[in-house]
Amino acid sequence: MCSGLVLVQCTEPGLEHRPSVRYELSGGAGHYDYAPSFIIDEYGIIYGFLCENRDPFKIVDYVYLYKGIPTENGYVWQPGTQIVAPSEDGWDDCHICDPDVRKFRTTYKGETYDWIMTYLGVDQWDCNHNQIGLAVSKNIEGPYIKFEGNPLVPYAGRDKWGTGQSTTIVKDSTTIMLFYHSTTENGPYCYREIKLDDLENIEIGEEVHVPFLEANTYPVFSDDWIFTVSERRGENYDDSVIPTWVGDECVVRYRPLSDGVIAGDASEWKEMYVIGPEDSGFPRNHNPGFLTDFYGYLPDESQLVVYFTPAVTGENWLWSYDLYSATFRLEDFIR
Repeated sequence: MCSGLVLVQCTEPGLEHRPSVRYELSGGAGHYDYAPSFIIDEYGIIYGFLCENRDPFKIVDYVYLYKGIPTENGYVWQPGTQIVAPSEDGWDDCHICDPDVRKFRTTYKGETYDWIMTYLGVDQWDCNHNQIGLAVSKNIEGPYIKFEGNPLVPYAGRDKWGTGQSTTIVKDSTTIMLFYHSTTENGPYCYREIKLDDLENIEIGEEVHVPFLEANTYPVFSDDWIFTVSERRGENYDDSVIPTWVGDECVVRYRPLSDGVIAGDASEWKEMYVIGPEDSGFPRNHNPGFLTDFYGYLPDESQLVVYFTPAVTGENWLWSYDLYSATFRLEDFIR
């Protein structure tokens, strides 16, 4: 039997557990949705920030908000609202994507703002030269104002992917931990501590390599654990059909919070579950993220919710990008 006060994946006969996987929302025909940052408030309302195209069948990324209202039959999602767009010119004038929203009080130009959004911006249509920007708001639903000092985490080279796919965990009232994908020498996965409570006096810490984790990875902290979810290509990945640039699996890992994110070796990250085609029914499963509280922490110690985007293969791959969820009861993995 699985035993001990540790988090384990029980794989003995009769003890294998699966998450509850369900469809959540779609932008409609000719739209794609991915890169979720979903946060829940004390009333159970979910504020879902994600990447979506504005014009049907036109590939330009915007940041959208979907508001989920809890009901007896699950969440009912209000229509999506565009809240941040690419700029007319400059570093983020092609696409903006990968939003991450946190409650964090900061001052900017004599005003106080209670919400921050980090996001990916790019100014090349080949999708190289990605950089991380910042926007602020007085309300979780916006409007969000772009920081004039952007990009917050720049990338100089124009022939590589750059920096992006960020997520934030609020460390304290002055500082955030920013995790992101990078093609610097510290990549593919990094973090920085950034003092961000006064945007006129930002202090950006050193970029730190996070070993053993894939590029498209997102963390959440609980009272005792660090959980991560990462996109990857599994053993049965079919690279003969498009899209070959997204994975077929989202792997959930964990380690004790007391160990931190960079110490030890790869074996200290334990695989809890792999969300794959057998769970969603789709050959591609990618761009995941966790449901968190306002600050990037686990909102309910009894369950873990992963949002991700399945997709078909073949010519209609992009227009199949809808949002799904996988809900894990943690008691199924704790013995």
